[in-house]
Amino acid sequence: MSRYSKRDRKIETPDQISRDSTKERIEMFFCLIPVFGLIPSAIALVRQRSSRKVRDVSQVAIALMIAWAISYSAMGGAPTEGEAIQVTSELIKASLSSGYFALCMYLMYRLYRHQAIALPWLKENSEHKQP
Repeated sequence: MSRYSKRDRKIETPDQISRDSTKERIEMFFCLIPVFGLIPSAIALVRQRSSRKVRDVSQVAIALMIAWAISYSAMGGAPTEGEAIQVTSELIKASLSSGYFALCMYLMYRLYRHQAIALPWLKENSEHKQP
């Protein structure tokens, strides 16, 4: 057996990895930027030329941003002047904001690894559609 046999083997890539164009991946990364990603996400959803993957990531980014904004505002939003700051509500709001930021970073990591970007409640189950 030749000592070069390992080098001559073909490198196998997993079938589930789909390679997107660089432009699409950059668009998806911009959509997943916390808070400010709302603008490229909205543009991607309005444009008809965006690919299906970019629109799916845009939907995920907008859903996360809306969920964070609703939960943050439900906790009282920013404290007004003269109002006593309650430590518990401030800790919960900080935890919500940190969780939103960390989730966006995790989704960017998944995008970097060419893995699926989806939320369970936004994902369409094809299993239930079949009779």
